[in-house]
Amino acid sequence: MEGDNRTSKFSSGLNIIMRLDILWKNCQEYKRKGQYANWNDELDTIWLELARDLSEKEYRDTKEKNGEETKGYKSRFDIFDGNLKNQLPFNDALTGFKKPAQEIFKRRNEQYKILMDKQLFLARLENELKKGTTYEDEDDDF
Repeated sequence: MEGDNRTSKFSSGLNIIMRLDILWKNCQEYKRKGQYANWNDELDTIWLELARDLSEKEYRDTKEKNGEETKGYKSRFDIFDGNLKNQLPFNDALTGFKKPAQEIFKRRNEQYKILMDKQLFLARLENELKKGTTYEDEDDDF
């Protein structure tokens, strides 16, 4: 069917923003409860929601004619998971009155820092894609 317009009559933009809002709220809850595995899973789901709006050039690494390589968002995102792998397993079931071993405490502190950076990366990507808090429309009369 050559020449068919395959643009949807309906936009899922509002639904995407609503899903993202729920995911961000879940992230805050998991962070506060110390449920790092769940927090990480929610961040991965946010990545899936946002990454679909990236062009192939933005998503993948590219080599310029002069040989310089530009890191795409996928490579930059994968760094967080690589850093987390060095700090696994998640010890989210810390309960009772016994103080965790120093190694577990140190590992959870590193996991927390990595997850914070991963969340900040995704929040900034959300803003770049104009789905976040810093969207500005030149036509606004504010």
